[in-house]
Amino acid sequence: MTDMNRRSALRTGLFGAVAATAAGTANLVHAAEPAAETGVKTLEFDLVVIGAGCAGMTAALEAADAGAKVALLEKMSAPFGNTIYAGGHFNATNTFVQKKNGFTDTIDEFYKDMMEVSQHRGDPKLTRIYCEKSADCIEWLTKRCGIKWGKMVKEVWPATVRGHVVAGPKKPGGAQLTFQMLEEVKKHKNITFMTNTKAIELLKTPLLECVGARAVSKSQGALELRSKCGVIVATGGFHANKEMVCRYMGGGVAWMPLRGSAYMMGENITLTRPFFPNYVNMDQFHGGPIGVNQANPSTMVNYGVIVNKAAHRIIDEEKTYVAIAKELPSITKDNSAFIIIDSQVVDIETVATRIARYKKAKAPIAEGKTIAELAKSMGVDEKTLVGTIDEYNAAVKAGKGDTLTPPNTLEKPRLIEKGPFFAFAFQGGMTATFGGPKIGANGEVLNTENQPIPGLFACGNSIGGLFYDDYIVGSQLTAAVIWGRLSAQAAVKALKA
Repeated sequence: MTDMNRRSALRTGLFGAVAATAAGTANLVHAAEPAAETGVKTLEFDLVVIGAGCAGMTAALEAADAGAKVALLEKMSAPFGNTIYAGGHFNATNTFVQKKNGFTDTIDEFYKDMMEVSQHRGDPKLTRIYCEKSADCIEWLTKRCGIKWGKMVKEVWPATVRGHVVAGPKKPGGAQLTFQMLEEVKKHKNITFMTNTKAIELLKTPLLECVGARAVSKSQGALELRSKCGVIVATGGFHANKEMVCRYMGGGVAWMPLRGSAYMMGENITLTRPFFPNYVNMDQFHGGPIGVNQANPSTMVNYGVIVNKAAHRIIDEEKTYVAIAKELPSITKDNSAFIIIDSQVVDIETVATRIARYKKAKAPIAEGKTIAELAKSMGVDEKTLVGTIDEYNAAVKAGKGDTLTPPNTLEKPRLIEKGPFFAFAFQGGMTATFGGPKIGANGEVLNTENQPIPGLFACGNSIGGLFYDDYIVGSQLTAAVIWGRLSAQAAVKALKA
């Protein structure tokens, strides 16, 4: 299935037609600059949320549950951002799911690992909040949205025992998450869900207070949505915008294949810029391995060996899937490699799930009863691949994996000795950007003087400051829920004053 066909199937099969509900009304705290255009329809709400991914739907539900009248804007015909492509991993600690599966962890250890993965450049305050509220994220998704969780497994560091995976019939887990959250949004009487409605400008007072948004709707035309409590930007980042990627990261990065949505075009930057926000980490992004037809092997790269088309190992398999994907374009001419595994790992849930992804996407899987047969199936030199695997196995058995070139520094490297053997082709791809307006503890967007911009909040992949270089798998979805809720709580606080 082609990339576009897959997106079409998701759009029609998963969501169907999404109908907007009747608009609510509210009064404005501040008068917005009057609309000069003729034929502009004015609507009034307590809160406007832009973007209907995990973060935006969380914010809308949290605010609506508190009694606020919420407008949730989505520029596509249905939620079609990064969430539906996600594996459905949530990175969290001290949860009831961990306890149920017999795993223990501490917030301090979690915080230490989060900071180490971000090279200690992730904002310490935001990271601490993330760690402390991660368990509450899992609790809220379970009780408020009816999310169920699969059996947990212990992964290699830094994921360890923190990977909570959304369970359900829709695959990947992000699609199941989106479906269930969307059902909650559609039935909430306080949420007006507007699809095919693109926010083009944020309304501001002369004092740079955010008081709503202008939008263009396919069904209603030009709209001015005035908001008593301001706006929450949950539009995602700019990874699909080649102009922005080239500007902030360079042209080489812009040509990496996309792992996420093709519609993340940088509204977190273009909409907020008139308010002079403090943009941070604009050159940082999340990458990951990606196969044909969006087949996503992710952490399977830690369960075997990685070779190039010349059949040589090219990287330490201890590295995270993000680091491997980011380095691949620089260590191979064509940004291509194979993950080779043997039959000893195929029944491990993490690996089995990834194999199922390749099969569902009809992505090629090379197979052979022997390494020589596998080489034929892969289209690489037989003698070279046999020599590579023999050398690797001998070093691992001798406890000298770290002496290989490149080394394998996994605590327990996987031997490649039991047939049949399998190889999965992949490239390094771009998933999401880490840059955006810096936020405070409650999701308030900070200006260049590090002061909150009244009425302007952000959450999800729209924000900057939390992630740098890499993150532990599942961190973006968890952060989306945490600051989706925090920003909504902060925004509607004035309603109860």
